[in-house]
Amino acid sequence: MIRRATILLAVALLFSAGCGGLDEPATRSERIISIAPNTTEILYALGLGDRVVGVSRFCNYPSEVEDKPVVGGLYDPNWEKIAMLRPDFVVGLDTQQDIAGHLKQLHIPFLGVSHEHIGEILEAILMIGEACGAEEQAEQLVSELRREMGRIRSPSGPPALSIVEKRASRRDVPTVLVCISRDETANRCYIAARNTFYDELIELTGGVNACTETRQKYPEISPEGLIALNPDIIIDIGPTAGLDAWRHYLTLPAVQNNRITIIPETYASVPGPRFVKLLENFKEAIQP
Repeated sequence: MIRRATILLAVALLFSAGCGGLDEPATRSERIISIAPNTTEILYALGLGDRVVGVSRFCNYPSEVEDKPVVGGLYDPNWEKIAMLRPDFVVGLDTQQDIAGHLKQLHIPFLGVSHEHIGEILEAILMIGEACGAEEQAEQLVSELRREMGRIRSPSGPPALSIVEKRASRRDVPTVLVCISRDETANRCYIAARNTFYDELIELTGGVNACTETRQKYPEISPEGLIALNPDIIIDIGPTAGLDAWRHYLTLPAVQNNRITIIPETYASVPGPRFVKLLENFKEAIQP
């Protein structure tokens, strides 16, 4: 039970970022600590892995990260270890402002970036590239990702209509539910609401989010609430993903029509430069 709660919490923590900035940026940072999986992936995608001297315990991609010193978690870093590693700056998420405050006392600059939308991921790549003196690599990576997006996305572009408007216009647009974390039976289920990273992926690939919630980004939903949403498609992501839990919901169109996609890969839970892989997965799920 404790392990399950830890997984749910860790997944939830990864989806709460805005946008930040770097205090006293270095022209070429040779020693970098990354305290979020998202920023670690960006650093390696930019070819800067040799400059990374420390990572958080949640960083696991690419495999070379396993050889790096671990400096704690997303919100409980080991300050002594960070100081001993003598970083030029620390990069993470802008929601880690408590960490930024502590680092300021240690005279270590902090760069906090956002990753809640695709545009923010691309901006984060450019920001990190600039902070590390790797602007050219960052611009090239962003261009490549944009080309991949253009290749994958729905030919009709992101739908701009609501569920009611789409049905009224007789467009055959499936409703999609994205589960980002749940227990074994899906009695406790956290789903992606509107105006989130996953909502954006749904619309880019020709679907519409079954969850119309706008007050919370990743609300918990009850079994009754799940049945009321009645999704055409279910996309189950993360380390708890699997088909067995959904067999309890035999009345759902997604279950009846075998429209459940399981994506356990780490890139599904860590919005970063591998988002194009996830976009491809969403397209395959929504446009089989």
